[in-house]
Amino acid sequence: MEYVYPVGGLFLGAGLVAVSVFIAFVYTPYTSSRIDSLVTAFTGITLQVGDFVAVASATAILFDLLATQVGLTYPLVVPFLFGYVVTHVTVYYSCLRITDVQSEPLDPDVDIRQNPLKLVALSIPGALILLAPRENDSSR
Repeated sequence: MEYVYPVGGLFLGAGLVAVSVFIAFVYTPYTSSRIDSLVTAFTGITLQVGDFVAVASATAILFDLLATQVGLTYPLVVPFLFGYVVTHVTVYYSCLRITDVQSEPLDPDVDIRQNPLKLVALSIPGALILLAPRENDSSR
């Protein structure tokens, strides 16, 4: 019963990231219309909140297991800093990958209809980091 909230948060966070990734795959904003702005904002918000909730839950579970199973205890600032860094790094790279995915939505390498399990894999917080950059990727 003591892991109900962290595990629930892990699933909730992963669900929000899944919504963000799904929206990025099915809708690419081309203009600065209100609808495109709303979709872009919703995608970014669900990505960031989902990643934050999932990483916070995973951090809580990880450091609790370290304390109970291994006997390693840390001051509260250590899990806080760990979660903070992991959250910001994954959100940063995930935003870059979503922007890359949306830049060429008809690219057969990212067509979700050819590989529907890819959406499930990319719904795991931080998994967008694993997307290989394209050859013409100028962000590197």
